[in-house]
Amino acid sequence: MGGGRVRPDTRGMDTTYDSGPSSLGVALRPLTTVRGWTAVTHHLLGLPLGIAYFTWLVTGLATGLGLAITIVGIPILTLVLATVRPLLEAERAMANALLGTDIEPVRLAPRAEGLWGRFKAYWKDSTTWKGVGYLLARFPVGVFTFSVAVSAYAAAGFLISAPIVAPFHAIELGIWEPDTVLEGLALVPLGLITLGAAGWISEGMATMSRALARGLI
Repeated sequence: MGGGRVRPDTRGMDTTYDSGPSSLGVALRPLTTVRGWTAVTHHLLGLPLGIAYFTWLVTGLATGLGLAITIVGIPILTLVLATVRPLLEAERAMANALLGTDIEPVRLAPRAEGLWGRFKAYWKDSTTWKGVGYLLARFPVGVFTFSVAVSAYAAAGFLISAPIVAPFHAIELGIWEPDTVLEGLALVPLGLITLGAAGWISEGMATMSRALARGLI
């Protein structure tokens, strides 16, 4: 045997070192991932969908209750309740696609035997009544998420575009009114910070929307 040292065979070994995501990558995650922007889409859809759900449910339930003393009121109320599960299924699919939830599919109608059994089932179905609460909640929540998302991203976009806007229209900031390209450039870093903050504000609202969906759908 020789006296030389045996050198370990490192061929085929992965010598790369994965240090994990950088701090900058983590900070910009809501702005650089598809999920971050699909969440923004969910925020923006909250307003029109919330208005539609609120209008349909309040109008239908109010009409049905107003006519409850007649033979027409109860069928109207039942019809409104029958639309809740299909709407919940649409909301479930949208939450799974845009917010990354994993909510199980919702049956389009409660289990029941016969026409009369189905008629009664809508009134006793807990999923339907929770769904009514969820769909009504989509209106105030949708107004909030839409308003905050639009305000945050619009403010960031305005500050980032300041070098273009300022020469044509002075930007009023109270104690300072930038009106040149160079003065506008001074606002760009603030705009980038605002853009990053807007992404994380959106992320926080997405977490709230996920919790609401998981709790009531």
